[in-house]
Amino acid sequence: MRDREHPRLRPHRNRQRPHRQRLLADWQAAADRWNVLGERAAGHGLKLYTHNHDAAYNFLLDSGPLDAQGRPTASSGVRRLEWFLENTDPNYVYLEMDIYWAHVAQYRFQSFTAADGSVVADVFDPAGLVSQQTTRFPLFHAKDGLFTETGYSITPFGQGNIDFTTFFQRVGAKGYHNSMYEQDNAASVPAPASPALSMQNAASSYTNLAALRG
Repeated sequence: MRDREHPRLRPHRNRQRPHRQRLLADWQAAADRWNVLGERAAGHGLKLYTHNHDAAYNFLLDSGPLDAQGRPTASSGVRRLEWFLENTDPNYVYLEMDIYWAHVAQYRFQSFTAADGSVVADVFDPAGLVSQQTTRFPLFHAKDGLFTETGYSITPFGQGNIDFTTFFQRVGAKGYHNSMYEQDNAASVPAPASPALSMQNAASSYTNLAALRG
């Protein structure tokens, strides 16, 4: 069924799919809808969160030459989720940052093509983004990762090299945020896979996450 206030939008079963859109018009539609849904949720005493992966931190296509369909092909340097934060109501729309995927974005999206065709270097700062509007991020997925020359891979918490201590120090609002351990590959990493490995990883990860309190 179409949403009456936004007839062009349909609900998505996959909550990650909207974040893969690259165009300003798509994000404008998403922001409009999230503002409406967030207000409705607040009316029932609930908070509405959006959870995202690395694609949400890529650069928005919002300027430059238009393609054959009239769509922009270059960026002003604004990242998709940055634009979303600026154009959604802080009273109604909140975010749950997945710290691992934010660091994947830091590795993957380090430059954008400007309207004049030049390539501009711009490295993403996950903790910096949160610190600008820290109360918009009540929740975190505390997922660890090991960085090598080929990128990041998910590990049990405390076995990667993401600097969570510095991250939590920089985001501010001590005691406000709630971090939840998550490991997508908990049943198989580290090898060998076993039926008990998920519980073992959960136990060790809890211990390592709890050690960051202070």
